[in-house]
Amino acid sequence: MEKFKEYINPFDKMIPEEWDIIKTMAELKVLKKEDSLIQQNAFFEKEVFIEKGIIRAYIIDDDGNEKSIAFYEEGKFMSTSTLRTLNGRSLHHYQAMCKTELILFNSNELKSFFSNNNFLSEIGKTIKEGEIKRQNNRDNCLLQVKGRDKYLNFIKHYPNIELHISQKHIASYLGITPISLSRIKSNLRKM
Repeated sequence: MEKFKEYINPFDKMIPEEWDIIKTMAELKVLKKEDSLIQQNAFFEKEVFIEKGIIRAYIIDDDGNEKSIAFYEEGKFMSTSTLRTLNGRSLHHYQAMCKTELILFNSNELKSFFSNNNFLSEIGKTIKEGEIKRQNNRDNCLLQVKGRDKYLNFIKHYPNIELHISQKHIASYLGITPISLSRIKSNLRKM
């Protein structure tokens, strides 16, 4: 829970008793590479903190093709607005891109615990701001006309993620083919 502690500390200095309560609420989950965390439309009422690893969100289009729509890196909460609709059902599929360690919390328990502290709203605000930033980065990336510009934007916002994710997932995120991505990377290496 070290990354989680690092994430929480800027908001509030929790006393040892509060950490003990958090630990009892936390459910640790380890996923192997390509394991599914959540299937689209599945009921899911957990808050997810990524202690280690990377989670990919994706949809399956009408032709059966997977389209990557987001990547979530370690040391951050996954936004609840992307995890589920108001009825608690998942909007997308979520999959581990490498061995991934998660900390899961029951949504209601966590909200109840933090409601006695001022920093629930701060944490929620930070998570929402992070999600807005992620969505803006994605929109800006997709608005680029050239595949090269999309890729450069991607590596700017996800500098180390490429080491852990297959080319096909990055290409689907960028809206290009894996062959095009390979050519772009090859041309950039020549520069």
